[in-house]
Amino acid sequence: MAKASKSFKKNVVFISHVTVRIKDMTLIEDISLIADKGEILGIIGESGAGKSTAIKVLTGQIKPDRGFARIAGYDVFLDHKHTIVKMGYVPQMGSVDDIYPEFSALKNAYYFGKMYGMSKMEIEKRARQILKILGFTEKLMKKQVRKLSGGEKKRVSICVGLIHDPEVLILDEPTTGLDAHLRIDVLNYLKILNKTLNTTIVMVSHDLEVAQYVDRLALLDKGKVIEFAKPETLIKLFFPSGGHTILMHFDSISEELIEKLFEIKKIKYILKVGRNSLKIFATDIPQKLNELLNAIYEQNIEFQSFSIDHATFLDYFRIRIKKPQLEIPSAF
Repeated sequence: MAKASKSFKKNVVFISHVTVRIKDMTLIEDISLIADKGEILGIIGESGAGKSTAIKVLTGQIKPDRGFARIAGYDVFLDHKHTIVKMGYVPQMGSVDDIYPEFSALKNAYYFGKMYGMSKMEIEKRARQILKILGFTEKLMKKQVRKLSGGEKKRVSICVGLIHDPEVLILDEPTTGLDAHLRIDVLNYLKILNKTLNTTIVMVSHDLEVAQYVDRLALLDKGKVIEFAKPETLIKLFFPSGGHTILMHFDSISEELIEKLFEIKKIKYILKVGRNSLKIFATDIPQKLNELLNAIYEQNIEFQSFSIDHATFLDYFRIRIKKPQLEIPSAF
């Protein structure tokens, strides 16, 4: 009988130096990630960054060429029969592994719960507990899934993923295809579930809003983890002044204006955040703000107004990933 590795019990999710290759192409390279009990781990990156490959390794769908992955101390390949009950998996909406549209939320839960050998009473008790946390009324619980909204369907998928009380819930692009307010709803519900049930959650997403809900964040780019820390730590360490910035409004923005601003040594980064607004990242904000403003005046730069602001994860992502179409001055 397989036993969970004692050395990895603290890290409910443990991915160690994983590399996956297909022929001469490396999909992910030397990826290492962890999440402790009750934490939310976010894996964020653009299309082609390696997110899908990483989640397929973690769920045992792809065997890595190097490294290993463990769930609750069990190797996802060597101990697959154990890890399959330790994890819940919520695929992208519309996947063939997703919920059944002709069934109600409760009937979907019953169908999938039976696969884990649960009794009807156990399934109904667990399903109602989760669905109530997810904001479902009795009427919604019994309504056919095909008649539910996109956000409600996603919540049914989450219920199904949690039906057998797994230690880890893994979600593949949980907000894809949802309107902005529904994305926020789903993320808020996941946070509530995380706090209420103490379930460790892994979210793989290209949606940067996810960063606001996670305890640890892995940033993937071209198959590699380029950063792994708490989102607020990434922002604080990356930007000058610990992420403090100046939001400045102008009559208009030109390349000449940007060039003049970059001549000021204190200024490290500039991002366009509106038609005539810039976020200016510089040293010594707000302690020596007057020195910076004087330097701007000396460059004969006129502005309408300014305020002290703080860097967001979107700001961090735009600069860290080096998206030229989003940066200044190359946005012109």
